Amino acid sequence: MDYLDYDVPENLRFRTLDIVRMKGLECTAKLAPKDFNNILSEPDKILSVNVKLSFSISNKDIFVHGELDGQIRARCGRCLEFFETPFHEEFDQVYSVSSEIIDIMYEVVQTLALIENIAFICKSDCKGLCGQCGKNRNITACGCKEENFSPFAALKKDKKI
Repeated sequence: MDYLDYDVPENLRFRTLDIVRMKGLECTAKLAPKDFNNILSEPDKILSVNVKLSFSISNKDIFVHGELDGQIRARCGRCLEFFETPFHEEFDQVYSVSSEIIDIMYEVVQTLALIENIAFICKSDCKGLCGQCGKNRNITACGCKEENFSPFAALKKDKKI
């Protein structure tokens, strides 16, 4: 069996025996975004996912390096508007050559779940929301007075010198 003859399984469950026979494997696959709707807080956040895998063999282990690339529909951490942005994540995992199946889909799901905690910013110069009135300062100037608000300001007036 050769790399060129190998069909990447849709569910990314690889037979260990096949990888050992080929003395490793490098492959890519385009994954269906709908398969990942249940792992993030909102469905349809993941717009596209491509995976690149590299399997390396040692005497007792199979080392897998994976790279995920795609597009995600994210909410800006400053202005709270939705926008589309690319993502790139990587993972590494070691499996025993004695295992029958190597389930890469599990690693993909775990890696994509981590994207949920990333604070994406729609653009580097995003002005965010006004801290007083809540308006999106990218869309309109609200006219509120800029103040350096400190959560400790109330304590300052109680301080006796």
